[in-house]
Amino acid sequence: MSAKKINFNKITSYLLIFTVFFTLMQAVNLQKASATDETQVKGLQFHIGDVNGKTKNIDGNATDGYTCEFLPIGQNFTLVADSGYSIVSVQSSSSFMNVKPVANSNGGNDYVVNTITDYSDFTLTVVMKDSSGKQVTYPIRMKFEADSSLSFQSLRVTLDGKITYNLFFTQTDANGNYHISDIGSDIKMAKVQLFDNSNTPMNFSANGGSSAAEANVSLTGGDNVISIAVTNQNISRQYKLIITKKGEAKLQSLVPSVGTLSPAFNSGTYDYTVQVPTTQTTIAFTPTAVDNSSTIKINGVTVKSGSRSQSIKLDEGENDVEVIVTTKDGDTNTYNIKVTRTALFRSSQLTGLTLTSGTLTPAFNKGIYEYSGTVDNSVTSIGVTPTSEDVNATITVNGKKVPSGATSPYISLDEGGNTINIKVTDSKGNSNTYVLNITRRYPKDNVNLASLSVTDGTMSPKFDPETYLYSVKVARNIEKVRVMYTSQNDKAKIKINDKEYTNGQSDYIKLDIGANLVVVEVTAEDGKTTTTYKLSVIRGDIEGTNQWVLVGGNWTFYNAAGMQIKNQWVKYDNQWYFLDINGYMQTGWIQDSGNWYYLNKDGIMQTGWFYDKGYWYYLEANGAMRVNTWATYDGKWYYFNNFGEMQTAWAQYKGKWYLMDDHGVMQKGWVTYDRNKYYLNDDGSMRTGWLYNGKSWYYLDDSGIMITGWKNINGKNYYFDAGGVMKTGMLFLDGQWINLNNA
Repeated sequence: MSAKKINFNKITSYLLIFTVFFTLMQAVNLQKASATDETQVKGLQFHIGDVNGKTKNIDGNATDGYTCEFLPIGQNFTLVADSGYSIVSVQSSSSFMNVKPVANSNGGNDYVVNTITDYSDFTLTVVMKDSSGKQVTYPIRMKFEADSSLSFQSLRVTLDGKITYNLFFTQTDANGNYHISDIGSDIKMAKVQLFDNSNTPMNFSANGGSSAAEANVSLTGGDNVISIAVTNQNISRQYKLIITKKGEAKLQSLVPSVGTLSPAFNSGTYDYTVQVPTTQTTIAFTPTAVDNSSTIKINGVTVKSGSRSQSIKLDEGENDVEVIVTTKDGDTNTYNIKVTRTALFRSSQLTGLTLTSGTLTPAFNKGIYEYSGTVDNSVTSIGVTPTSEDVNATITVNGKKVPSGATSPYISLDEGGNTINIKVTDSKGNSNTYVLNITRRYPKDNVNLASLSVTDGTMSPKFDPETYLYSVKVARNIEKVRVMYTSQNDKAKIKINDKEYTNGQSDYIKLDIGANLVVVEVTAEDGKTTTTYKLSVIRGDIEGTNQWVLVGGNWTFYNAAGMQIKNQWVKYDNQWYFLDINGYMQTGWIQDSGNWYYLNKDGIMQTGWFYDKGYWYYLEANGAMRVNTWATYDGKWYYFNNFGEMQTAWAQYKGKWYLMDDHGVMQKGWVTYDRNKYYLNDDGSMRTGWLYNGKSWYYLDDSGIMITGWKNINGKNYYFDAGGVMKTGMLFLDGQWINLNNA
């Protein structure tokens, strides 16, 4: 087969047609790029060189941005304001140039951009002000002309000596950067090279390093930004290469602010412990990620890689800290740290406990919580010295705080038994209470019993050394009983029904059906002082009709059916009485069905005015005490508070003030109280504000006090004489005449 003949003339024609078409398209694009014939930054002239140099238009708008292109390399630039405008400031995003203001003849400043050593694109931020004072900020993207000496044909990147990428000069993104994306997480190193049009290696510097024909850069997860600078005859241009490496959700280090990780940190180990002393109340961590695009959260709070975290509060015992590392792709790993803060020693026990008088029984032991002690009658008070096992524990003695090792305030001792409570509480609220039962011996003239009971009987009320009347119920089949006793002073003499006993019990006492009186007489050690206890021993049931019966020193009432009346009113001999739940006649104040009543010493219900302990009360015809209300008696009004007490002096009722004299009578009209004059209305309520009595005007302030002298009321000045009367007309006051009508 013969080779086909090539028509070089036809090929040449096609190339010429393509060249013409490409040239036309370039012309159209250039025309489109320079669509505006004037600058879009109002009031600003941008000159190449000095103020007389050629101007350069600035295209664009506030939405899409402003651009000035293409600037010649090796030139200075001057910014000048039009008439009616001024340049407030000019700032450059590049540090490879100098921007300085130069005073102009208009009193403002022009700005010069010079000493440019790097011809990479940059941004000038210009602030303009018009004649009205309005300021507008213009960020202008400045682009230089291409310079072959600062350009390259291709950018070659070799990853770990295996994978090669070739990027041409024009393969940039919208920001003029070169990109290699999504490389594997196992890639460690990138070798970078530049080649010119003849495929000859070019010298450059990477990330501020020395100029060379290649640069080796270590890669981490995330965006690895490599700054490439090409320099020729002391001028440079910067290029930016971004290699995006898939991240690893790992840390390369994790350092606690206190203590040491155990085991030692390894990026592939995820569980650690840290031990800190009890005095350490917080901890922080400094995490550093393997790659630069991962986010780190410690206990939910984001922490910058390589920075110290927030302080984390530590409780005593174990505290869990969680460090979550998340890559840009969403991969996560969690490092768990268990921080153990040593628990503080705590105890709610004592190591010592002593008394200022007497001795504890048994001997003190921190595990024994109840003790007894006895002191002479001459000891009227006692101090307690507790010592805590835990220096941080709090101690209270009968509710009062006492420092460990200190003696408490002295505690008054009653004759007989006294209880002292020592409570020890640790810092967590755990507590123990030590109870001291201290007996103060009775004096020689003591005549009280310590105990009193009757065999086969139930005493009412319960025995108390200073209660001297009792009733004792025994069954009908009990024909005899013994009285059992102990005295507070063991040297006192006891007689029961006139027979002396020393062994703590009486002989058998024969009982009749019904009430039987037993008398217990006590004679003190001094032989002079005596007292008597009376027991009404009731065998079976009492038989009685419509009569009062004394039982154990208490009066009881039996109705016509022979039933004992309990917890109700009884009318007897035209007088009212009240018997409590036990059937005993009551005296003094009682409350029944929400009302208060007073029964005299004979149990008779009182009515009318009644004086008790410094207060007057009024008891209605039914005996109920008047409370929280007004009442009129003999044409006079009285007020009784919620305690039923008749009020004197000032009292407030439903928001109004009233004044009662020393007898409780409500006052009206003008009164003087505590050297001040007041006016009380006909209903007794205190008057405030203006008052006209048909002849003169008066003014009473918010407290009801009558005003004298000058007073400003609603912005006007008034004068009131010593009697409170408002004055008008001409008044000679303080050596001059004053027209009060104009005051």
